[in-house]
Amino acid sequence: MRTALGLQKYLLPFLAAAFLGLSGACFYKVNLEPPLTPKVDMAKYQPLALLPLEDAPGHPASGSDLYPILRELLEKKGYGLVSELEMAGTLEEMKLNPLLLLSDIESLKIFAGRLGARLLLIATLPEYKVQKARLGSKSVELWDGESFTDQMLPTYFGGSSQVRLILRIFESEKGELVWRSEGTIRASSESAAFYAGKLAERLLTGLPSIPRPSQK
Repeated sequence: MRTALGLQKYLLPFLAAAFLGLSGACFYKVNLEPPLTPKVDMAKYQPLALLPLEDAPGHPASGSDLYPILRELLEKKGYGLVSELEMAGTLEEMKLNPLLLLSDIESLKIFAGRLGARLLLIATLPEYKVQKARLGSKSVELWDGESFTDQMLPTYFGGSSQVRLILRIFESEKGELVWRSEGTIRASSESAAFYAGKLAERLLTGLPSIPRPSQK
């Protein structure tokens, strides 16, 4: 009886962890900061320029993968967007970096004026962590019939990811911050790009939609 209880006590946690890992079960949690209430009527400040999203350090394509998702979400909310090609050309011509515009309001206003944009959305990824899944070993205390001994058992360590995203919208004439939303998503999966998209969707739920023109 003692042997059976010992095995049950020490093997069940291991078996449960292995089952969850191998079954592909994934859990995630989203933490959102209170958003800044829009200071302007977004419908009266169109079009909007969604600036290119810089990749997070050490994670190539993290920004470029999220960028089209943001564009699609904004279009679904009715926002008129400045073309990517026009923005890229203007940034190159003015030798500007999207992140530098956060602290250079004068350049931000000039850039927006060149594009004819009434609003500018700058997204940043200040945190982007990925832990790859792996197979390893773990010391577990087991009953061998006479005493408990430590034994190394194969263990599945699931992947994980954590992404923080900040969205800021500026009014182009004064360079004023008129809306902001930020949050963090943590997932028991290494698919950071997928969960970054989920976080973007959650953050943009607080952005007012633009009513579509009524058809006569």
